[in-house]
Amino acid sequence: MGIRNKNRKVSSVYILLFAIGISLFTYLDFADLAIPYDDAYSVFMVKSSYSDIVKITAKDVHPPLYYWGLKAFSSIFGDTIFSLRLFSALGIFATFLLGYFPIRKQFGDRIALMFISLLIMFPVTQYLATDIRMYSWTMFFVLACAICGYKVYLEGCFRNWGLFLITGLCAAYLHNYGLLSVVGIYIFLLVFLVQKKKEWRRLVYCGIVFSALYIPWLLQLIWQFSDVANEYWIKPLTLNDLFLHIYYFYSPKEVWRPFTDFTKIQMMIGLIIVMGIQLLITLKVLRSGIKNRDEKTYLAIISFLVFLFPILIAALISILYVPILASRYMTCSFGLFVLNLAFVFDKACEYPIYRRLTNVFFVLLIFVGGVRVYSGVKYYNETESLYHKIRLFTTNDGEKQILVASDSSYSVMPRLQLIVPDQYFCILKTAVDNDFSPFVFQKIDSIPLCDFILVHHEPKKISADFRKYQHQLSVRYIFSDSIQALDSYLYKLKLR
Repeated sequence: MGIRNKNRKVSSVYILLFAIGISLFTYLDFADLAIPYDDAYSVFMVKSSYSDIVKITAKDVHPPLYYWGLKAFSSIFGDTIFSLRLFSALGIFATFLLGYFPIRKQFGDRIALMFISLLIMFPVTQYLATDIRMYSWTMFFVLACAICGYKVYLEGCFRNWGLFLITGLCAAYLHNYGLLSVVGIYIFLLVFLVQKKKEWRRLVYCGIVFSALYIPWLLQLIWQFSDVANEYWIKPLTLNDLFLHIYYFYSPKEVWRPFTDFTKIQMMIGLIIVMGIQLLITLKVLRSGIKNRDEKTYLAIISFLVFLFPILIAALISILYVPILASRYMTCSFGLFVLNLAFVFDKACEYPIYRRLTNVFFVLLIFVGGVRVYSGVKYYNETESLYHKIRLFTTNDGEKQILVASDSSYSVMPRLQLIVPDQYFCILKTAVDNDFSPFVFQKIDSIPLCDFILVHHEPKKISADFRKYQHQLSVRYIFSDSIQALDSYLYKLKLR
């Protein structure tokens, strides 16, 4: 009877966590009205055909599987911004299920509950659930591949090998960091199979099959790698990048947003306290766990090393060849980081003082996550006010407006197409005929001889380009009105 009551209580906790997580991330998907460039890229990508998606993303840096999945999802549930964000949230919900099924079955309820709780609490999960990108699903498949790899290590049945191969392929076809993570999983698994004198040849055969099935994109990846060596948006690594990568998962705001609700110093002091407590608990667990040869301590170490593998490889490539390390790419193996912490905190609960410290860490993490929810929703509301301002500015008694931008300012146009869709969007061509796929603009050779709205992207590097057009236009047009919204300026021009 007592066991049955205990099981009911544990089941109630799972249900409560699922309800909190699903409600929170669905609400954020609904509240998030901001449309950054990457989200706009994904929105327009699903408007392309499946074959065109491959062609377009082959010129980009990401594999096609996410866009195929997003397109299939949107064909059933619609292509609204909320619907597309919900597809990302489903990747988080699927990771909850990894906690409830294989992690709970393999490691027990406490680790599973800690895993799901941490996944909900970590501020970065809010980004994964709302961003219309492939990171949440890559995280799911990388973690699933690692769990299947562990099952292969314990019992190498055909079903486990099959799931190990499939989840690894999905991770690799979702993101290049997914590929690096899977390579790390294969390497670690091979080492442990050889060390324990288990059947390691099957892993080699599995790797051969994996390579054969990945070759279609591997050839494209090699071409992309040589292409980004010439020009890529990621900048060389700096000391600030190192600090950003350390606190990125804990940040109470999107890293690119301004400090409005708190200062940078306040944020850093708070995060140092949170991360300091985590470090203190981890050191205690490692010291006692290694001394006592505790299995879960070793699993925590392995989980962390596999999480770290793609980041270290990317950092090495960034230093020696071309910068490819971006903080958000770390989220591809974030599930392993969370699992590592679940192992650590589970072990810490065996020591009264560190159990209390673990509770303090959870409370502080809830607070930091709550701050991110508050600042995020506040930002979404401010962004919607800006969008409303743009809609009013482009209103023209029911007639369509012509919005014109030079090709150097093109990146703001896709967002405007989603904010004020019923307008004409034109890009002034230069000597180089750029391909703006998946975006669809009307390319024009010269300024239209009629009233129009000039769109200028704010960054300083294109200000000289804008001033050139501004000087040419002042001869024939009058600048009648203007607004600043997003990171751009919009000018109404009327013929003299």
